[in-house]
Amino acid sequence: MENPECFEDAVREVARECVELLIVKQHDYGKDNIIDFGEFGVLIRANDKMARLKNLLKGGTVPLSESVDDSWRDLSNYGIIALLFRRGWFKLPMKEDKAAPAADNGSN
Repeated sequence: MENPECFEDAVREVARECVELLIVKQHDYGKDNIIDFGEFGVLIRANDKMARLKNLLKGGTVPLSESVDDSWRDLSNYGIIALLFRRGWFKLPMKEDKAAPAADNGSN
């Protein structure tokens, strides 16, 4: 996207980036890493991300792995995960999980 012309478009663009990242990570991580520790576990992960950002921003350090923007996206997504968890929606299947054919276990 080119530079947005208004605040609302800018918010939508950043939110879109966060949502796309959250869906990809949910696919890769699955549900158990959150379900195992619940809402408090999300808080711990958010705190870890804030500590990383604080260290990078305070020290002016160049990150060796994910960018500062990636860390901000992750922190935003932890808020979304916490809300999904509180509403009982975090365990919902991903669309691809619902559409995936049953695995052939070779018993036929």
